[in-house]
Amino acid sequence: MRAGIMPWLGCGLLLAPLAAMAGEVTRHVPPATVGCTQPGALHRVAGLSSTALPDHMLAQLHCRRVDGTGNWQVLGHHGDAVLLRRLPVRKGEGALYFPAAVPQPVPGWGASRPSGLLRLVMAAIGAVMLWPLVRYGWRSARRRQAWRVCRRLVARHADALRIRRRQLVQKNSYGVERTTRWRREQAEFIRTIVQPALRKARLQWAWPVIAERVQARIEHVASQKLSGEAGQAGRGYAPDMDPIAYERYCAGRLRECGWDAQATPPGGDQGADVIATWGGLRLVVQCKLYRNAVGNEAVQQVSAARLHYHADMAAVVSNADYTNPARQLARSNNVFLLHHDELPAFAARLARTRKKA
Repeated sequence: MRAGIMPWLGCGLLLAPLAAMAGEVTRHVPPATVGCTQPGALHRVAGLSSTALPDHMLAQLHCRRVDGTGNWQVLGHHGDAVLLRRLPVRKGEGALYFPAAVPQPVPGWGASRPSGLLRLVMAAIGAVMLWPLVRYGWRSARRRQAWRVCRRLVARHADALRIRRRQLVQKNSYGVERTTRWRREQAEFIRTIVQPALRKARLQWAWPVIAERVQARIEHVASQKLSGEAGQAGRGYAPDMDPIAYERYCAGRLRECGWDAQATPPGGDQGADVIATWGGLRLVVQCKLYRNAVGNEAVQQVSAARLHYHADMAAVVSNADYTNPARQLARSNNVFLLHHDELPAFAARLARTRKKA
């Protein structure tokens, strides 16, 4: 509130002397001109020959002759007399009345200087009044720039955000979505991706203003379909499908990528729900349709299946997330932990690696 008042207070402080300067008019009084402290005395002197009157008689009439030095400020008018005060003001010297026709405008001063000062002061006032608008416009432009930075980052990581939302948002027994872990994931994305980019662009000050809008954008993008999601396998997934149907769904997604993939018969699969081959490369997959995070057991099962089937690669595929112990065990056993929407990109990456080899 105070910040908004300050520019207008500055305008008031500048306008105060402006009123005085606008009304200040200067004149030049010729040497030996008689001026009086009372307009009536000036009328009596006018009836006499003022040039012949001695100074002591002028003093008795409260009049005196001026020496013609300095300029005089117009203070007011009284009939055909004008009241003037010498500039600069001299100690003990008061204002005098002169015949209105005697004082002459000062060349180069009377018309030009007040208007020049007026323009200068008005320019200063305009600058003071314009500054809040300029500052608002600049900050508004920088906020829009910060928003564009955040939009680009969300678009760049769109598929990863969509996969993480599908992994982390699960429904409880009553059909209500549990979003606590997804909210933590959003906060992690903002902390590690968005805010460092804003700091690099020196736009971190704008985050409190655009935070809610960016979070809404993340939610909107993460709730959409993956950019490459298509085909019957992509449309066939449902959270309430049975585990056997989920295994066939994962095999179908690999077949769409050109792999020879088959779901193993239920029971006696030795830890491999899907066996897929491409160009001599064999992959075993353990499929887990879970509501909660997948733990160590799935990693242990697919590691054993890789040895049993003499596979080159092993992966666990799930609709859910993975526990930290499962991730640690997977790293030490060279097992890939995937969401089923990551299968096409994973399969394409393995195929490219095989071609290079």
